[in-house]
Amino acid sequence: MHSWIRWTRRLLIGVAVLVSALAIAAWLTLRASLPLLDGDIAIKGLSAPVRIVRDAGGTVTIEASNERDAMRALGYVHGQERFFEMDLMRRLVAGELAGLFGPAALPTDRAHRKDRLRERVKANLEAALDGRRDVAQAYADGVNSGLGALSARPWTYVLLRQAPRAWRIEDTPLVGYAMYYDLQDASDARERSLAEVLPHLPQALRALVTRDGTSWDAPLEGAARGDASLPGAKDIDLRGWSTAATRLVREPSRREVGSNNFAVAGRLTADGRAILADDMHLGLRAPNIWFRARLRYADAAAAGGHVDVNGFTLPGLPGVVVGSNTHVAWGFTNSYGDWVDWITVPGCTVAACPQARTYRESIPVAGGEDAALDVQETQWGPIDRFDASGNAVARRWVAHLPGALNLGVLRMARAASLDAAMRTADRIAIPAQNMLVADAAGRIGWRLLGPMPQRSSGCNAAGVSDGAACPPWPISTAHAPMLVDPPSARLWTANARVTDGDDLRRIGDGGYVLAVRAHMIRDDLAARSRFTERDLLAVQLDDRSLFLQRWATLMHAAAASTRGGSALRALDLGP
Repeated sequence: MHSWIRWTRRLLIGVAVLVSALAIAAWLTLRASLPLLDGDIAIKGLSAPVRIVRDAGGTVTIEASNERDAMRALGYVHGQERFFEMDLMRRLVAGELAGLFGPAALPTDRAHRKDRLRERVKANLEAALDGRRDVAQAYADGVNSGLGALSARPWTYVLLRQAPRAWRIEDTPLVGYAMYYDLQDASDARERSLAEVLPHLPQALRALVTRDGTSWDAPLEGAARGDASLPGAKDIDLRGWSTAATRLVREPSRREVGSNNFAVAGRLTADGRAILADDMHLGLRAPNIWFRARLRYADAAAAGGHVDVNGFTLPGLPGVVVGSNTHVAWGFTNSYGDWVDWITVPGCTVAACPQARTYRESIPVAGGEDAALDVQETQWGPIDRFDASGNAVARRWVAHLPGALNLGVLRMARAASLDAAMRTADRIAIPAQNMLVADAAGRIGWRLLGPMPQRSSGCNAAGVSDGAACPPWPISTAHAPMLVDPPSARLWTANARVTDGDDLRRIGDGGYVLAVRAHMIRDDLAARSRFTERDLLAVQLDDRSLFLQRWATLMHAAAASTRGGSALRALDLGP
């Protein structure tokens, strides 16, 4: 008996020691993978010493002698603190996640590999770098220096039993393309769903579904559309509809969106400078997709011979994406224009498609054999499917075309005025955004930023086009819709329709959100005649739900006239 107790005690002690050893090993591994926050380090390639400082909130300030050194240091910081997230973005875009996660990631890789974005980046790398190869290379070298300086690989790679892959200069544009997947409907699922549903709807219901506005509309140009008329019993009689089982067509779920930006001109502020507020909301993730930083460096091409730019960086990209440089401030919201078209390819069927080129893609799979994927491409784009008649339907997406993305946004750090910022915007290629600019002279402006399709009259932006009438359209970042120095001295955008007329026809409708937020922002700005930064912050923090107040009113009316009213009256639904 005593022997059994003795051996049990020894076993428990042994297990405890083993668990403790494993816990200590895990802690040491995690600690070894953390970035260096204090001390002096040597980074290969710097032309002069660089100072990196973090404030209490973790925001990084980089002080350097020139832009290349600043970007090398920014790459170092990103490589130490965010490399795994950067790796995920480049792999997501290139269809290479299975090389890290195994077969479970193959469906995503197959979907994205059809876009062949890594090959497109390689073919147009110099244009994507926008003449900033030296800056992009310095950034990539900094990323690899930061990763290499860690005492251990990031803990996520330890869990996956993988080694991180070095950052290459071509990976930087891929991170930019990750924003195309975040901000645009790459599969054009909304239009595809509508195309399948609309032919089966009565005219009155079709008019309701395709209504392009409501009484909430608050565009910068044009007027509110007003609410659609609800079909009556004479228009829709569900009793006559077939109850036979049929295939359901579902619009893919879309994450809640909520980006806002707004600005007031200097004539409404105490010191004559314009004020800009911007809050960009992408999908929630940890860590946050953005990385706050301030970059200060000498630059002969900038006003005063130096740059002091403060704002949000995107790990994987050099420079500040949105922010302020003491002369101008700029911010974005997603535009929700129509950037994808469907085209029936002439003479291309299930049986034969002589004008298509087939690419054999090989997808590495961790722990398994490489997966093969054949991608057929036409002059309009990759073949997505074949219609009921067997004709090939190609997908033409802005992101597939040369010039869809570049590092032009880096040049905003040098802009010294609103006019300079707008000229710079002519060259910037990112997923199309509503850009607001405010400058120290008190001026404000809105511009659609990014490449837009240059469709011919034979192209149907809202449906499937016949390739015989719709030649492959090019894209352009120049001559975009804009509004500068509005008479109201106020500007706002919030993912809803911004303009009207010819400009709206150029932009199209990619699924604008209900304009409740834009409506509230417009009214909040109109309610004041003078503004401070705190006043704009109060607009950002406005948490009223005016849209739901209408429903609350209806529910109270129902409560007053129905037998179940007592239960509804017990709810706190007061407007």
